[in-house]
Amino acid sequence: MESIILTAVYLIVIFTVLVAVHEFGHMWVAKRSGMKVEEFAIGLPLGTAKVQLYRGKDGTLYTVRPLPIGGFVRIAGMMPDEEHVEGGFQSKPLSARFLTVLAGPIASILFGILLLTIIGTTAGLPSGKATPQVRFVMPDSPAQEAGLRIGDVLIAINGEPIETTEQASKVIRANPGKPLKFTFRRKGETFSVTIVPRLEEEPAPPSSEEGTKAVPSEGEPPKTVKVGRIGVVWRTERQPEPLGTAFLHALRYSVAIVVGIVDSLRRLLFGQGSIHEVGSLISIASATSATAQLGFVEVADFAAAFSIMLGVINLLPIPILDGGYLMLFTIEAIRRRKLTPEAMARAQLAGLVIVLALFLTVFSLDIYKLLTGKLIR
Repeated sequence: MESIILTAVYLIVIFTVLVAVHEFGHMWVAKRSGMKVEEFAIGLPLGTAKVQLYRGKDGTLYTVRPLPIGGFVRIAGMMPDEEHVEGGFQSKPLSARFLTVLAGPIASILFGILLLTIIGTTAGLPSGKATPQVRFVMPDSPAQEAGLRIGDVLIAINGEPIETTEQASKVIRANPGKPLKFTFRRKGETFSVTIVPRLEEEPAPPSSEEGTKAVPSEGEPPKTVKVGRIGVVWRTERQPEPLGTAFLHALRYSVAIVVGIVDSLRRLLFGQGSIHEVGSLISIASATSATAQLGFVEVADFAAAFSIMLGVINLLPIPILDGGYLMLFTIEAIRRRKLTPEAMARAQLAGLVIVLALFLTVFSLDIYKLLTGKLIR
């Protein structure tokens, strides 16, 4: 019960903070473009109930809404037929509208980079020193089938004590297809499971003879070696780094997330993807619950990555998402005239249908993963 409450608290805080940052980006640029911002709210509406915090000098009302998750910003004149609204969104030039919409995803990405940088300078960046504690269990892996979870600590393999991940990796890699008895500690209790490392191939390390590296002859396929893997990513110890180093790490990590999302979308479009590359709130809750077992720093790291993903996903060219509006604005720039309110309404309806279809598909896949025990644990 305590774990469920902690997960719920983390989820609420993560969603509220990340959405608030995203909406703040919209509001910040909107105000600087001379738009009238009517309300900035923390939480989602439930009827008309709200707690008014204060009203700014520019007339913006800051509130807290009943549903404690997410938030929103309400800019005057957002509807396609509201060009007449003074200080409204539709009354502003294309550049102002474009930047106001783009500001949300940019704010999400920048916040993720900022959070990663703060973590790197305080708690530290992952170092080369790993500990035999499970940080992540790969989907559809021998480790997941054996019931391993994030936070499990490896104590022994076949009765031999294990103190480092190097020891564990050496034994696992040397025994593909052979059953090994693993002893773990979870929340103060020990348990043992038998896991058969999956046989995989990887490029063979370059051999040396008289100081020269052997390379394959032209046309000869690269040599490979067979190794065993159980599908576990081990936790690495963190070491605080200077601001510049932490910032560069945050940038590289952010780029890796963006590339990963683009590659996953490409794989899904061409039928090469996996159901584990997509997830709904169920997957997010499961990942949050699992990460919470490793402590606040790992949850903050997860939130930073999630903020970057939120920004990138919102840039998809689907109407009702920020990227969809940017696509329509681009069409407007090419045509040199606005789309009619009717055309905008049709585009938004099409976008809503697409998003609902995607939501139902992803939610159904999560239900399947929940029933088959394939969620991140």
